[in-house]
Amino acid sequence: MRKLFVIFLVMALSLSLLSVFAQEEPFIPLMGFEPADTNRIWQDNRFFERMQERTGIQFSFSQYSDWAAYQEKLNGLSPQDADLPAVLFKAGLSPHQAADLHQKGVLVDLAPYLAQHAPNFYQLMQSQPEVKRAVTLADGSIPALPYIAKNSGQNILWVNREWLDTLKMDMPTTIQEFDEMLRAFKTKDPNRNGKQDEIPFSFIGPYDLKYMAHAFGLIANDFNLFVADDTVKFMPFEDGFYDFLTWANARFSEGLMDRDAFTTVDNLRRVTDAKGVNRYGAFFAPLPTAIVPIEWTGQYEAMPPLAYQDKPVYRAVAGRVYYGTFALTSACKNIEEMLAWVDRLYSDEGAIMASVGLEGEDYVVDGDGSWRLLREAGDRLYFAQAIIATDQSAPGVSSEDFQKNYTDTAVRKLTEQTEGLAEAATLPFPDIPFTKEQVARIAPLQYQIGKFVDESIARFVLGEWALTTEQFQAFKDELNTLGVQELVSSFQEIYQNGMRHDGV
Repeated sequence: MRKLFVIFLVMALSLSLLSVFAQEEPFIPLMGFEPADTNRIWQDNRFFERMQERTGIQFSFSQYSDWAAYQEKLNGLSPQDADLPAVLFKAGLSPHQAADLHQKGVLVDLAPYLAQHAPNFYQLMQSQPEVKRAVTLADGSIPALPYIAKNSGQNILWVNREWLDTLKMDMPTTIQEFDEMLRAFKTKDPNRNGKQDEIPFSFIGPYDLKYMAHAFGLIANDFNLFVADDTVKFMPFEDGFYDFLTWANARFSEGLMDRDAFTTVDNLRRVTDAKGVNRYGAFFAPLPTAIVPIEWTGQYEAMPPLAYQDKPVYRAVAGRVYYGTFALTSACKNIEEMLAWVDRLYSDEGAIMASVGLEGEDYVVDGDGSWRLLREAGDRLYFAQAIIATDQSAPGVSSEDFQKNYTDTAVRKLTEQTEGLAEAATLPFPDIPFTKEQVARIAPLQYQIGKFVDESIARFVLGEWALTTEQFQAFKDELNTLGVQELVSSFQEIYQNGMRHDGV
């Protein structure tokens, strides 16, 4: 009887200890957004399983696939919520949204914890002032962490290298050489089908076309603004803008530009039949596959920026820092541990695990240093179940250096070309978080000014407006009426205040 009693006592103590351990390591509530088309279910994703193996941290997931519903939930969070998530992952926070939630007491200021508990990220922030500037709000707080790419995003002009070879031409280095290339594409039948059906230069509206202003020494952000000598300037008021419009109008009149450039969209000009005739000479896109079949990508090369006064300039689409991917709330009881968890993703090892997977399970490295997947590159189950970072929405750093060693030479070539262009590209205006008040002031101005600039570019290029001195002055006068000076002044203030966070 005594022996049986001892056995029951041991069992009771064991169950009690298990209960204690369970209480010590509870599931941490995590909320975030994942687009439905990725087919990811976070609780089944091996990324989180692998992170649990390394850290002991496990989550209960509140995963949203409807952006509007997620934003409604996010904006309605309160410190008093009984179900307030401790962690926001793939949070999709804007700077002013993070500021509001921080002021409400929902988000924790992570700045005091970073040096000790997130050393990888802290080192990046200290060594790269643009990172610190992009994540630090006006009050000095850092309530959200970013995704950091090695290179800035690019809108690339892809040129048909096979056509150049057929015509025995070199890649253009000046706007004059670019024009000669377009004329040859139009008149010399480079696709060799006996028809003059080539589209020398394709683009989508004024947005793409403005990238060609780099050949006239001009680059600007989506607000048509740039910084020179610490002064914010408006691109359409610069001397070279009239020359840019004159060039564009002349090339359109020659038939060197896509006739549908101001009315089409990408999915209408996209070619899906790899057995068809290629009609595209040059086009803007992040990658050739946005426009042509993957089988044709080897035909294209990225055109380096054209020289202006012997010096190339080019606009980066976006900076390297993508705000608001990760945050902790006042419900988080283990801030230090959660920062250590996410800090793994700011290392090369963590970045590769998040974006490619584990060596031996998802990929292998061959003797020459190249790597290959252990499944088809387009395997949707792999993307859904093995990795979490296929864009800029998850926290961490990019794995570009690793990606460059991918076994497919075509992929490596595209990566190298994209990286080469990134080295020449610069942000016209630095990444600086906007406050809610700044957004409220800028948004209505941009709506009117940006729309008028783009519509005017189309009218000038298409010939609906004559490029006379009088008409161009009327264009500038209307911009002043719409509030250009207020827009410039607002950005000048943002620039001056934001640069204070560089720490240099």
